[in-house]
Amino acid sequence: MSAYQKFDVIVIGAGVAGLGAAALLAKDHGKKVLVLERAPFIGGRTLSYVGKGNMVVADGVEMDARAFRKSLPYSHCYLGKCEPPIEVIFDKGLLDGRTFEAGGHGLFWGNKGRVDHLMRHLGVSHNLPLNKGLAFVKWNGEGKPTTQYQVAKGKPYAWMSDEGYASTMEHLTSMSTATFEDMARLMRTPMQGWLEQRGMHPEAYSYIKVLAASQTAQAEPALTPTGDFLGYMAIAGQIRMNLVSGSVATADAPGCIAIPQQFEKVVLAHGGEVWRNTPVKEVLIEGGRVRGVRVKGEDNDYETERIIEADQVICTIPPKYIFKVLPEQHFPQPWVDTLKNKFWGAGLLTGWFGMKNSQFPDAGIEEGSFVYMPGITQPDEGFIGVVDMVMCDFTAWGGGTAKRGPQGKREYLFSTALTDEEMRNPQRVNRVIALCEDWAKRTFPNWERDFEFSIWTPSPEAYGLWRPVGMDRPDVKSPWVEGLYFAGDQYGRRLWGGGVDGASLSAVMCVDAMMGTQFEEQIMPAYHRGIPELDPGSDVREWGAAPSSATASEGV
Repeated sequence: MSAYQKFDVIVIGAGVAGLGAAALLAKDHGKKVLVLERAPFIGGRTLSYVGKGNMVVADGVEMDARAFRKSLPYSHCYLGKCEPPIEVIFDKGLLDGRTFEAGGHGLFWGNKGRVDHLMRHLGVSHNLPLNKGLAFVKWNGEGKPTTQYQVAKGKPYAWMSDEGYASTMEHLTSMSTATFEDMARLMRTPMQGWLEQRGMHPEAYSYIKVLAASQTAQAEPALTPTGDFLGYMAIAGQIRMNLVSGSVATADAPGCIAIPQQFEKVVLAHGGEVWRNTPVKEVLIEGGRVRGVRVKGEDNDYETERIIEADQVICTIPPKYIFKVLPEQHFPQPWVDTLKNKFWGAGLLTGWFGMKNSQFPDAGIEEGSFVYMPGITQPDEGFIGVVDMVMCDFTAWGGGTAKRGPQGKREYLFSTALTDEEMRNPQRVNRVIALCEDWAKRTFPNWERDFEFSIWTPSPEAYGLWRPVGMDRPDVKSPWVEGLYFAGDQYGRRLWGGGVDGASLSAVMCVDAMMGTQFEEQIMPAYHRGIPELDPGSDVREWGAAPSSATASEGV
């Protein structure tokens, strides 16, 4: 097998991180970059669809119901419950003109977020409309009416006692003063224990736990590094955005896939190439250095595999699965075993509901609100934690200007964090779906009248793969193989956060490590950068501990 072509850099995976890094290398460094994607479309886990008649389109690829079902695993999702059946939804054209995502894609801070800063640096853009408003819906038990509470800016939360509200505000304010050094010290501390030792009121604990789950997509605080959560809280004070004023964004049509599509434009404009339908078989390593990659070749009798040469390779495959293309013998066995056996997925259960009309006003909820529904399961049902649900109407975001569907139609998202094991258990998944749908019918008077369809897309690995608490993420540069780099929402020892937000920063960190640049400081404001490296002898006291006889476990 001779070299098919030679590039400066090969990137494996055409998601946010891979295309973001490729765009920086092509535009700012003049590198000849090749991006290889196994799927027939780009996006990775940032996969979105737009309905077109009785089909859907993703990145220019038209799909019927069967092809749509087969496409979901590329974004680490599978097709869950649909009503009516997915074939009927397609045949009746119920998705025509609607934009929806594979799984749930959270974009924090809109045009003040990491991904927007990266897009602006690259000279591209896409509208990211924000929510406005926050509401809570109290679950009063299966089959019972719910109670709705709209949060007013600067006003007490109506479902809380005076003591609970005061405790909540006290702790949220305290968390907003955290520094990056504080975050670094707490990366090895489980969030549950850290919250409990602060001695907060049970109502405050319950609220902050739900907030953390929505930010980190982690269902269980005991499995969440405190530093990852604290970063989001610390930013809120500096960026002056919160859920009441608006701090979570979606993306106009064609959805969140538009972000990697914008990055691809930059790659192509500066001489790079993006190959779809090209799975990498192996990263070639000789003498401790990257040589290139071996890919699936043309489908003919003479060439089934081919080699593409490059001195540098960026791998964006999630950590647990990188050894499908990286030969294990080039890496320390303990490191291989850790990534393969100890890294785990953060599950996310997401449902997309097409409705004929707005549902929020009749329930006393503002249309652009981010809605929390805490505690829909009971502690004795066997879930790792009590399951909380969030809900929103993307078509109402951006003050009703979000381009997500046909005029007058509504697109409702339901989402909750579960563990990867729970997500692979159909009984657990279907139980949460049933409770969520019952909740919607009990909360919104016209829900059944206006209902058109629902599509649930569970994802056992929505946020890449998380390391156990106390363990570093793999760094963006391999210490064992020269020329090998990594990018994605779980790569970078200094990275915090996940999803699209984490992937954007990881791409910048990766390019800095490759080129010796300081794009992290040039592109990202201070509050969006990675956590600092702590001196070995630095004070490692856990910030913000406040011992008290009142334990947070009472609020679980």
